[in-house]
Amino acid sequence: MTRIIIRESKNYDHFELTDFNRNVEKIQPLLESMKKHGWIDSHPARCKHNGGDKLKIEAGHHRFAVAKMLGLPVKYVIVKDTATVHELEKSTNPWTLRHYFDSYCRQGKEDYLRLKKFSIDSEINLPLCASMLIGDTAGSGNYNEAIKNGTYKIKTTSHAERVADIVRHCKESGVPFYKMNLFVVALSKILWVPEFNVERFKQKITVHHSIMEKKANLQQYLEMIEDVYNRQASKKIPLAFLATQLAKERSAAGIKR
Repeated sequence: MTRIIIRESKNYDHFELTDFNRNVEKIQPLLESMKKHGWIDSHPARCKHNGGDKLKIEAGHHRFAVAKMLGLPVKYVIVKDTATVHELEKSTNPWTLRHYFDSYCRQGKEDYLRLKKFSIDSEINLPLCASMLIGDTAGSGNYNEAIKNGTYKIKTTSHAERVADIVRHCKESGVPFYKMNLFVVALSKILWVPEFNVERFKQKITVHHSIMEKKANLQQYLEMIEDVYNRQASKKIPLAFLATQLAKERSAAGIKR
């Protein structure tokens, strides 16, 4: 078996970039990482002899550019295989958000395990739970970076628990789409409306669940919730409008929920 040796060099002129590769762009996250950790051994540049006195970098263009910018040594390996960049990229499975999440769960991170349990118990999609458990509206996506870098923390459970309570009641009442993403997001948005009463809505679901039908988009779900909530009520509350207006106001104020 050939042993791969990780080498180091600060002679940047000893390297050249392969023409067939991505443009070097969007390097800020990598820049911050390499400022903190340097060039880590597990991700050396993949190089081949160019037929002259230089090494051609086939994989690691961005890391090379940042190392040169920061004055860090280039960590690299020299290979002799004939694999192309296309073949290497095609065989690589990039990490998804779920990969990061599952990895931190295996490490036993408490908040990640609590999030996983809440998602399983409530039957609500994990990304929606992740938003609600930091105090945001379901589907906000403001948790992505925290999930990836291992800093995700549950801030509050009250909003998520109220949504889960309604979802559970919908399931018990025979609403077939009780855990669908758009429906859950609509519930989450409307729950920010101060006039909305969860117990009143659950009572309406019990009586009028037969008129609750699967919809094509978020706005239609908002309007359906409003229609059910206001059934046989003397005072109608424009829940869909109020929820949308509150979302706009929070967004304008920089509140990420």
